[in-house]
Amino acid sequence: MNLKIKTLSFITLAAFGAASMQSCSPDRAKAYNARTDVNANGLAFIKGAHEGGLTEIEASKIAQKISTNKAVTDFAAMMIKDHSEAGTEVDKLADEKQVFVRDSVNHEHKILLDSLSKKSGAGFDKAYIEMMVKDHEEAEELFKEGKESTYADIRELSEKIYPKIKAHLESAISINKSL
Repeated sequence: MNLKIKTLSFITLAAFGAASMQSCSPDRAKAYNARTDVNANGLAFIKGAHEGGLTEIEASKIAQKISTNKAVTDFAAMMIKDHSEAGTEVDKLADEKQVFVRDSVNHEHKILLDSLSKKSGAGFDKAYIEMMVKDHEEAEELFKEGKESTYADIRELSEKIYPKIKAHLESAISINKSL
């Protein structure tokens, strides 16, 4: 009887061990991508576009509260409007491709936003606009890559949004020079 219990215990432990090892395998990553209906590049594009847009909207809301510079507050209003519209389209694509996206910024961006919100005056304006230049340079690269995606819907979205990103970057650079 004791041998049967030991054997049964060993078989049970082996089964749990095999199941847990499988959950750590490369096949798990493939299964995740299979469930999301995109490959790793498509997943990175959707998540990057979503997170970037959220961060720029939140930073721009802070700019509207803190800045007294009309060029900065007008730019912030444009960011909120344009990125909210683009975000709706990115979120729709995420739903279609079954990609989970957060409804708030990640921890790293939260720290940046908290730091930004503690600034004031010309120092705030400079920090915000420099952030917008950097973020739009990154977004420009992301959407350039998106225009080469193997997925038609990612290519179409990138083609549609890219001109606004380019215009935002040019505006941010211009404002930055004037500060």
